[in-house]
Amino acid sequence: MTDAHNPQFDDRAMDLILDRVLGETENYSDDSIDAQLYQEMELAAAVLDQAAAESAPLDMPEGLADRIKNDVDQYPAQQVYQSESPYRIDQHTHQSTPQRVQWVPWMVAAASLLIASAAILLPRSAPVIQPQPVDLVADRLALIDQTPVGELTQWDWISTDDQAVVGEVIGDVVWSDTLNKGYMRISGLAVNDPSLEQYQLWIFDATRPTGDLPQFGEGLLTQRPIDGGVFDINSAGEVIIEIDSKLAVKQAAAFAITVEPPGGVVVSDRTRVPLLALAP
Repeated sequence: MTDAHNPQFDDRAMDLILDRVLGETENYSDDSIDAQLYQEMELAAAVLDQAAAESAPLDMPEGLADRIKNDVDQYPAQQVYQSESPYRIDQHTHQSTPQRVQWVPWMVAAASLLIASAAILLPRSAPVIQPQPVDLVADRLALIDQTPVGELTQWDWISTDDQAVVGEVIGDVVWSDTLNKGYMRISGLAVNDPSLEQYQLWIFDATRPTGDLPQFGEGLLTQRPIDGGVFDINSAGEVIIEIDSKLAVKQAAAFAITVEPPGGVVVSDRTRVPLLALAP
């Protein structure tokens, strides 16, 4: 196609074509666009209109066909045939005959823009982060190996005759005051139903005042112990549970496990104490 019959579309020309296709203007009124370019733009707009109509056909309003025919008949036949426009209008059939699909790059660009816009505007699901499995066995051993002996408490459990004790109790409590961190290793407690009851750990701190709970006698047991967290026994055999101390423990002196209502309590009545761990 020669320059004489195929003027290059600049940004202004493309804006006008899009305006015409979108129905934002009725005609072109730019002195910088000559008659040949005007005709090319009209035909390009018609091609886009036809593509849109084929994808979502609408009934043609009454009288529109005659209007289009009259508008087409106004163009000299020779000028239309000499133009190597993307589409040639056949005056006998009034149908568009594709010649050289020059508008494809513009359609590709428009489609790319729509896809990019959709990618930005459409809501995207947040990435699902899979939690890493916790190896409490390894964590407990690491605490034992990496904590100096003088900073580590490791006491065996002492069982009572509470009904929660269903077998030989084997295990211990490992705790570091410095790190305020520890683990319980337990075997011999009954599997509990969390909707009915749960186990709760209490930590007695030698530096805390005593006498707040005189109903429990004298000495260490009369202090208000630190809540070490509520937990469940989900299976028979040995289980390892991380201690969830609600306050900093300065000097652990004893640990006790009680059976409480679901969710635990603020102050235990200590009617059920299946396990204890005391300083030797």
